[in-house]
Amino acid sequence: MAKAHKISGVKPLSSYRENARIILPQKVEEVYTWEPFIRDPARREELHNMRISIKRLRYTMELFRVVYEFPKEYSKEGGTADDKRFAEFLAVIVDLQEILGDIHDCDVVLQVLTDYTHQSASSATRKDGIDRLIDQTRETRKADYEKFLEKWEHLSTIDFKRKLLSFLVTVPI
Repeated sequence: MAKAHKISGVKPLSSYRENARIILPQKVEEVYTWEPFIRDPARREELHNMRISIKRLRYTMELFRVVYEFPKEYSKEGGTADDKRFAEFLAVIVDLQEILGDIHDCDVVLQVLTDYTHQSASSATRKDGIDRLIDQTRETRKADYEKFLEKWEHLSTIDFKRKLLSFLVTVPI
């Protein structure tokens, strides 16, 4: 598992809000360091590392969510527009994490089943059942991987990264 990237610029005596603006963009950038590897389905470790980076971003966003919540009296939209945008960004992050988690689960199951078939002197009937399960798991992984790529391509098309970064650093908090 990849280590988290070191966060620079955090000032312990600065406000929670100021540090949110420093930390969150760096977490976004960490996720995108894995992008060069995602178009190769065989890059299992890199896909897993991307999932871990997305998980770190998600939990950090959840930690700082309070910073992006606006009291009604301070917002033209009655306190809901920016809250809603934050929730939408977070929902995308959660969805990506879940899809990559499903892919990783398939990778783990495939490894366990493959190891079992190599180590076991099972009957032909049992081996056929395991082979079918391996095939089904491969199909599920392929579908999940294609779903992930389609979602990632869509996010690239709509310039999700730029919009998220802009929101995280420019929304008045």
